[in-house]
Amino acid sequence: MKRNKASGVTPGGRKVMSMSLYGKDPRYIWGVIRNAQLLPIYLPDWTLRVYVAADPATLELAVPPRILNKLRLLGAEIAHVSTGNSMAPRNWRLLVADDQNVNYFLVRDGDTRLSEREAGAVRDWMSAAEKNRSQSSAVIYCIRDHPKHAEQAIVDGLWGGRPRALYQLLRQHVTQMMTTMMMHSVTSNASSTSVKTTADHGVMMRTLLNHVLWPAVSNLSYCHDSVSPCDRWTSSSFRRSFPLPRQGQEYVGQKFDAHQELLSKDSDMLKSDVVCQSSNASSAGISINRN
Repeated sequence: MKRNKASGVTPGGRKVMSMSLYGKDPRYIWGVIRNAQLLPIYLPDWTLRVYVAADPATLELAVPPRILNKLRLLGAEIAHVSTGNSMAPRNWRLLVADDQNVNYFLVRDGDTRLSEREAGAVRDWMSAAEKNRSQSSAVIYCIRDHPKHAEQAIVDGLWGGRPRALYQLLRQHVTQMMTTMMMHSVTSNASSTSVKTTADHGVMMRTLLNHVLWPAVSNLSYCHDSVSPCDRWTSSSFRRSFPLPRQGQEYVGQKFDAHQELLSKDSDMLKSDVVCQSSNASSAGISINRN
C-alpha cells in the first residue's frame, strides 16, 4: 500500500475518531463541534481528528477560522489536506486508516452523535483486540444498528480498524491494484460538492468497502450487529451484540441537524435486536437459531 502523506499532520493520539469537514453547512459544523464535546465524556482516551482543506481553499471547501479555533480549544486535531490530491472531501477522513502511528481509528459522519451505546461497543472491540494482542485480531470494526444497515457489510461512517494490522493484511491478501482503489480511487471531481457528485462518491465508497475491503477482512472483523440475520456477513463468532441496551428508539448512526434535532425519521423501523447464539448474552433481544 502506498503511504498517503496528503494530510501533513503530525501524528497525535493513538486512538483517533476521524471526520471530514468542508464548507459552511451548519449541520456539519455544529455536528463536528458537538462530537468534539462528547468524545471526552464517552471515550476520554480518544482524540477527534478533523480533516479540512489546506489553505488556500476554495470558498465551497474552506471552513471558517473561528470554527477551527473552537475545535482546537475542544481538544481536536486539525489535519490539513491539499485539495490538489483530488480525493473527494468527504473521504479525507479515510486517511486515518493509513496512519501507522495510530493504534485504533474510527471513521464517522459529522452529522451523527457519539452515544453511550456506541462508546460501550467501541470499548468492547478494543478490549477484545487487547486481550488477544494478535496482529490479526479484530483488524476491522463495524457497526450495524438499524435495518437499513443490514445489507451492508461495512457501513460508510460506522467502521474503524487497526492501521498497522490493516496494512499488513491488505499487503498480504489484496492486490496492489485493489489496495490503490480502496485508498485513492474515490478521486474524480473532488472539488465539486454537487448532490450528484456526492451521491456518486457515496455509491463508489460503499462498493469499495463492501466488495474490495470486506472480502479481505471478514474473517478478521469484530462487528456489533443488532439487525442482520445470523451469519449474514460472517459466522456468529465474529459478531457481537451491543453491550449496552438501546435507549428508546435510538440507534448508532442517527442523523442530527444543527439544532440537535433528529433528521433521521426511521426509528419506527426498529425491531427487537437480533441476538445470535455466540453473541454476548447481556443484550436484550430475540435469538435466532439457523442450525
